Amino acid sequence: MSDELASDVACDYCGLPVPGSDRRRVVSVPAAPEFCCSGCRFAASVIASDATDATVRRTLIKLGLGIFFAMNVMVCSIFLWTSEVYGTDWLTAGSLAAAVHDLFRYMALLFCLPVLYLLGEPVAVGVWHAIRRRVITTDLLLLVGVTAAVLYSLTTVYAGKGQVYFDVASMILLFVTLGRWFEAQGKLRSNRALDGIAKLLPVSVHLVENQTVVDQPRESVGVGQRLRVFPGERFGVDGRITSGTGDIDEQIVTGESRPVSRGPGEHVSSGTLNIDGDLEIEITAAAGEETVSRMLELVRRSRRIRGEYQKLADRVTAWFVPVVTVVALLAAWWHGAHYGLDAGILAGLAVALIACPCALGLATPMAIWVALGRAASGHVLFRHGPSVEQLAGARALLFDKTGTITTGEAVVQAFVADNPYDEELARELATQLAAVSNHCFSIAIQRYSPQVASGHVLEDIRTVPGKGIAARWQNERSAIDEFQTVMLGSPQWLAEEGCPVAEHLWRAAEAAGGTDAPLSCIGWDGRVRGIFIFHEELRPEARSALQHCQRLGLQVAVSTGDRRSRGERLAESLGVTVFAEQLPEDKVTVLQNARRQFGPAAMVGDGLNDAPALAASDIGVAMGCGADLSRESAAVCLLANDLSRLPWTIELARQTIRIIRQNLCWSFSYNIVGIALAATGKLSPVFSAFSMVASSAFVIANSLRLNRFPEVGGEPTDITRPISNAAQPATPLLEPALTASTT
Repeated sequence: MSDELASDVACDYCGLPVPGSDRRRVVSVPAAPEFCCSGCRFAASVIASDATDATVRRTLIKLGLGIFFAMNVMVCSIFLWTSEVYGTDWLTAGSLAAAVHDLFRYMALLFCLPVLYLLGEPVAVGVWHAIRRRVITTDLLLLVGVTAAVLYSLTTVYAGKGQVYFDVASMILLFVTLGRWFEAQGKLRSNRALDGIAKLLPVSVHLVENQTVVDQPRESVGVGQRLRVFPGERFGVDGRITSGTGDIDEQIVTGESRPVSRGPGEHVSSGTLNIDGDLEIEITAAAGEETVSRMLELVRRSRRIRGEYQKLADRVTAWFVPVVTVVALLAAWWHGAHYGLDAGILAGLAVALIACPCALGLATPMAIWVALGRAASGHVLFRHGPSVEQLAGARALLFDKTGTITTGEAVVQAFVADNPYDEELARELATQLAAVSNHCFSIAIQRYSPQVASGHVLEDIRTVPGKGIAARWQNERSAIDEFQTVMLGSPQWLAEEGCPVAEHLWRAAEAAGGTDAPLSCIGWDGRVRGIFIFHEELRPEARSALQHCQRLGLQVAVSTGDRRSRGERLAESLGVTVFAEQLPEDKVTVLQNARRQFGPAAMVGDGLNDAPALAASDIGVAMGCGADLSRESAAVCLLANDLSRLPWTIELARQTIRIIRQNLCWSFSYNIVGIALAATGKLSPVFSAFSMVASSAFVIANSLRLNRFPEVGGEPTDITRPISNAAQPATPLLEPALTASTT
């Protein structure tokens, strides 16, 4: 990736890679702006400064004057065309008529000269910069054609006979300038989703210095400094809360609409909204390195990487201009030899103008650009453009279970007491012991039994790593008036400490949660008094998301390290194949077998312990990486822990590929048919110029349709089938070919 980015320079207006641009070869002015076409160069000059700036006014005046003079050229040309319409020979119609005819020819020349300067200059400058980069563009064909028409017309005016084509030159420049302007505006529209995110960052922040608060520009603060963030303000940088608590709206990063509570020691991301807390934070990532800036830079970098469709268009464009030049010369020679010099010039000029690889060059990047922006607005990030193509082509999905299909948090499924008399007391003591631990089972117990009895005081609380928690307490129900030890932990540890599980309690626990469910026991006075039975909670959207992926024709399976019996229950619950007792290397084997059987295989995981499988897949999808965009093993990042975004992203990728194919089909068809018609003399140069503009406009408008792609959970799209017929039906699932390879 780095090599490609090093050699591709983005347009300073729209961000599209500049053909053939390499700043290492352009050594004269390495910091000079680069533009991918004359339209971007012209558009950039208009919006380069405020609307009151004289430069903007001059540029807009140039465009307006260009249109005015071009229309006057057309008025003069309409008069001159009457000789062809009515068959009038102005040279024999009398001295006055001939003088009027010559006057209009000179007027057309005079009105054409300002058009050449006002509208032709950006084209000429663009050609010069392209030649410096050793690149031949269609602007060169355009410039040569216009120059040929003007020079021929000057010759006929000087000779006093023959046709003049000042109208052709003027209207071509007018159409092309307006077309490139709209083209540049279309490219810029694909950036608006990102621009909207960038504008959420505050311009200034409140820096805490010597117990005082000083407003400073966001870019001027650094890591380690402290900031004050008041209620209703957005965080300008990433940081760690040092004092205060409050609810934070993190929707811009995670897509989660519900606020989350944050307190001292917890991380906050730039762009998120402080709803009601008066917080002080220590900066962990300054401006330019914080979450939002990294998100935006990731998308911008993604646009510079060329996928297979873009490489195809680049290969075609590389030989397109030379071939068109040869065809234009042959058409000019043939028509000139058979129908005269005028016909030859018009035919050659028509071929040069109708043949425009602009639409071909825009076919892929415009669609990819809009898709990346649309995905970013849906809180999904693609690391590079080709990942859109790769995701659209995926035929099998392997999901990790923990943290992906499940929430990754333990939940108490049931509590079984040794006898009803001890149940309430056992839960109260367990909750008190769990309060001193951050273990996932302890957190689950606290959520299960939030009410803590106040009549029991625990002393000498200690944690035994890997086993549990113990404390001393005075049992009021015991006949012995002394402190006893109460323990919360694994059954094995309690048995070691002289608190075995009674047989009837084992049977009750197995009946409630199965033989392989995780357990935690609470016991004292030589007996286990109760057993907590845990399970992992499925994400609310897990079933619907997996079913949606199946409806898209994808082969879906889940991989877990759980025992086979639990895997079977999970498979029954989800309705998909589940591979149990899987080690990280086993997931790689499953992916390899899926690839052989069905085609490209994608891995969906939490991006942490799934790194080997994510890297081994054809495309990796990481869940919940809103706070950690550095997971290089995944090509797609779902910023929120929301599985419903995955089928939405797949549909968006497939729709993008369809639009790319439509654009390429149109571009190839347009150029083949258009060149054929122009070479046979069926098209005039003016109509050719208009058609060239219309071709690019079609590609841009077709690509911008992706901006209207439905929101996550919105109206269903018409995409109910894979991109290729190579995909298999959603059933049977991965079971037959893959199970044999697993252990």
